[in-house]
Parts: sequence; structure tokens; C-alpha cells
Amino acid sequence: MLTPDVFGAIVDRLAIAVFVFRRGRVVYLNLAAKNLRERLRTSYRIELEVMLRDHLLAVLEHPVGPAESSTRQPVVTLLTATNGEPFYVHVTPLSTADEDIAVSVRGLGAEIDAFRRRYRLSAREAQVAELVLHGYRNTDIAAALGITTATTKKHLTRIFDKVGVDTRSQLQTRLA
Repeated sequence: MLTPDVFGAIVDRLAIAVFVFRRGRVVYLNLAAKNLRERLRTSYRIELEVMLRDHLLAVLEHPVGPAESSTRQPVVTLLTATNGEPFYVHVTPLSTADEDIAVSVRGLGAEIDAFRRRYRLSAREAQVAELVLHGYRNTDIAAALGITTATTKKHLTRIFDKVGVDTRSQLQTRLA
């Protein structure tokens, strides 16, 4: 039997940020959530908990699935912070009255190193792939990395070949 203490210890060690809201207030966050909250606050003056609370209100006001269902289904959405950083937000109601809600937050591309290893991308190709994931155009990627647009295109061609995709949107889908 998994006790609450053991379960809490497991969730605390997860690399993904986990928040639990009760009636709109944060009652629990694991270490990854604390680190993400602090990074966004320090680097961008973004209050993650406020952003998530606003997002939860929108998700709960517009449920997905049959209206006659008494239990809400988990919902995964893409949320963009005010600094432009995208996140997947997974909302899972823990009670039928929507009083307790678990929210996990994962940065888009958080697994870029694993993706790099899986497809044997070079360090530079991984950088290019991550910038594509964040919506950068070739000229923006070139400027950000200090390379030419022609070099950016060559990197993208090699990335597409290694990953087995033909377009940026397919690459983004594979990375996500």
C-alpha cells in the first residue's frame, strides 16, 4: 500500500513541476515547481501561480468532453508565458467538485537532451531544433546563434533527415 508520505516523497522527486490547487489556492508544489516558479519570477517577473490560476479558471469554465459527464477529464493545453516561453499544462481534477486540482507544467523542449541523444543530433543541431520549437524563423535562429541563414538551413536539413520529418511543424510535433 502506498502511503501519503511515500507518495509525497515520490512526487517531490519528479523532474516535472507539480502543483495542487484547492479552491483556487496552491496547497502543494514539488521542488521542480518551486524551481520553475523562482526562475520565472527572477528572470521575467512572471508570477507562475497567478498565470496558472487564470488558466485553470479558463479551463474549468470551458470543459472538454460531454456536458452530461459528472467527472471532468484531464486536459492538456499549451500555455505561453508573457516572455513567450511555451509550456504544456496538464490539468487533472482530483475531486468531482473541482475543489482539488493537480497541475503539472512542462516546458516545451524540456527533454531536448534526450531528443538529441535519440536522434544523434550534434550540439548545434539540438540548439537549432530547440529554437525551431520556440517558433524562431531561420533569420532569428541565425542571429541568435551567430551563424548565417544558409548554415541554419543546412542544420535544419540534417535535423529533418535524422528525425525523419519534412517540415518544421512535424519537427515541433515530434519534439513536443
